[in-house]
Amino acid sequence: MTLGAPPDWTSLGAQVSAETLPLSLQQELVQRWATPFRPTGAYRIDLHVAPLPPPPLGPAREASLSTSTVRVRGSGTQVWIGAGLYLQVGADHTQITVQPQAVHGADWLLAFGEAHRASGWLPLHAAAVAQAGRAVAVSGVSGAGKSTAALRLAGAGLTVLAEDQTWVHPAAAEVVGLDRFLRAFPDSVGRFAPQQLEQDVKADTDGKLLLPLQPQREPAHLKALLIFGLPPRPTRAERVRALWEMTGVPLTPVAQQRSAQAVSEFVQRLPLEGTDRDGVVAQVGEWLELPLLRM
Repeated sequence: MTLGAPPDWTSLGAQVSAETLPLSLQQELVQRWATPFRPTGAYRIDLHVAPLPPPPLGPAREASLSTSTVRVRGSGTQVWIGAGLYLQVGADHTQITVQPQAVHGADWLLAFGEAHRASGWLPLHAAAVAQAGRAVAVSGVSGAGKSTAALRLAGAGLTVLAEDQTWVHPAAAEVVGLDRFLRAFPDSVGRFAPQQLEQDVKADTDGKLLLPLQPQREPAHLKALLIFGLPPRPTRAERVRALWEMTGVPLTPVAQQRSAQAVSEFVQRLPLEGTDRDGVVAQVGEWLELPLLRM
C-alpha cells in the first residue's frame, strides 16, 4: 500500500478498492468519482494493475460520449476499453485491470459508467438542481438549453448538482451529480448568475467559464425529469424512448439488464414531462415547491 493512498472509498454506493494503482492515479479517481455516501448494497469495484488479456479478434467499435469517442471491444461480460482498461462485469462485482500509462479520462468515464450501471444506477445526460434535499433534472439534445437552465436556477439560489452527468437510482428515487464544474459563457453568467463572477474562475478552450460545483454531501430525492422538446405529458412510449436516448448503450449483459430494469422503474415511479426554454424555470419551481420560481 502506498503511503497516503486511500485503502477503500465509495462511489455511488459501491465500495472501490484500488490500492495497487499509483498514488497519483488513485487520488485523481477519488477526486473525480468518490461520493461520501455509505454503500447502498454489496457491490464492489476492484481495480488492479496487471497486463491486459488479449482482446477478441475483429474490429473495435466506437462508443460515443458527450465530447469524445472511445474504442471498445466486448465479449459477454468482458470489455476492453481503449488500450489500457479491461473489465469483467458481474451482478455484484466489477473487476477492472489497468495499464495506467495507456488510460485516458474518457476511458474511465466509460469504465465507471458500466460498473455503476451494473449496480443499478442509471446515467442521464442531464443537468440537475436541488433545494432542501429535493431535486429536478433537466435534459434534451445537445444545445437544447439544459446548461442555461441550470445557470438560471443557480442564479435563483438553487444548488446545481450536475451540468451533464446526472445519476439516478430509480428504485430509491435518489439522484447524484458527478460534474465538478458548470460551464457557461461569460455573457450568460453575467446575465443569469452575476454573483458567480465574484469568484476566481478559469475558462476552458471554448471560452466557457468553469464555475466550481460544491461536492454533494448526500443524495437528493428526484421529484421530476423535464425534457426539452417533448410534449408536456408524453406517452409511455415517448418517455421510455427519451430515457434510453439520455442514458446511452450499456456494454455488457448485466448492465443491459440492470439498465432496462432501471428505465422501467423510472417510468413507473418518477414523473417525466416535456418543457421549453420559456417554461422550464417555472416548472422546476412547481416541482420543488418554490413559489418565487413560478412567477
